[in-house]
Order: sequence, then C-alpha cells, then structure tokens
Amino acid sequence: MTDTALPRRTKLADRWPTALAIVATAGAVAVMVLLDREVELFGPSIAVMAGIYLMAYALGRPSTAWLAFVVLSAVVSVLHVLDNRQVLGIDPAVGMTVVLVLLWLWTVARRRFTEGRTFSIQTAGMVGFGALTLLCATVQPRLGIALAGVGFLAHGVWDAYHFKVNQVVNRPWSEFCAVVDLGVGVALLVVAAT
Repeated sequence: MTDTALPRRTKLADRWPTALAIVATAGAVAVMVLLDREVELFGPSIAVMAGIYLMAYALGRPSTAWLAFVVLSAVVSVLHVLDNRQVLGIDPAVGMTVVLVLLWLWTVARRRFTEGRTFSIQTAGMVGFGALTLLCATVQPRLGIALAGVGFLAHGVWDAYHFKVNQVVNRPWSEFCAVVDLGVGVALLVVAAT
C-alpha cells in the first residue's frame, strides 16, 4: 500500500518564529536609528548568539536555546551597564567572549565532546564567532559595524545549517535567529556603508 497522504499545509501560525523575528529585527533597527552605538551594542551580540548554541548544547536540550537567549541577553546587558558606569573596566565584547569560552568549557565538563562531529562544529563556532566579536571591538567603528554585519550574516548561515540538521537547538529557535540575523546583518552593513 502506498502512502497517498497529502503533505501537511503550513499554517500561518506555524511561522510564529518568523513573525517574532520580524518584530525583534524592527526593534534592532530602531536601536540603530535612535543610538549611534552599533559596534558597541551589536559586536558583543555575535558572542551571545554563539553562546546560545553552546548553552543549549551543554544542557543537551534543544528547546533551552530560548532560556539561553534570556540568560545571555541579561549577561551582556549587565556587562554594558557596568562598562557605561566604568565599574569593571571590561569591554562587553571581551566579557562575552570570556563567557563564550566558559560555556565551551562547561560543554567539555559535561562530557559533550564524545559527540565528535557536533562538538567540533560547536567548537569552530566558538572560535570563529568569538574571534569576530573581539575583532569588532579592536578596529575603527565603521569597520567594526561592517564586521558585526558580516558576523550576523554568518550566524544566519549557522542558523540555517542547524535548522536543516535539526540538532543543538530546536527549529523554532533556529528559524527565529536566522531571520533576525539576516535582517540585522543587512541593516548593519547599510549603516556601515552610509
């Protein structure tokens, strides 16, 4: 007997991650328009994005990407406040890169390195996105904004890969993050070019 079932139609409600991402992207663009601090705000976000994947991977539950988003957004916000008040003297990009390395060490402590290929991919993400975060903080602002845009676009490709393989994070997260990354990445490149 052959399966003659029709493919399930995608309902508009199934695209809620995309709708939520459009709202988040609009908020990010509003921040760009209202504040002239793109490289300061969006450079450390590259490490945040990679950290979300590492945290979910360390926990071994793809749906925890949403929790990781909240936790790491709070961490980077605290780093920005401390930097603005000159309390610690640590650039948020450096602080988030340190957090990224700590999350990677946590995955090692949880023995997630036994999943060779996935662990290697997450390690490459930590190194690449961490380096890009630090680079954004060390170059002149216009180039830093462009690099942040490239980082967001690269992370959008990262999201698409994880959506396809359906590993590390759940598909609603990777869909949401990809849409945000592509929209914000393009907006940052436009800001850098103008």
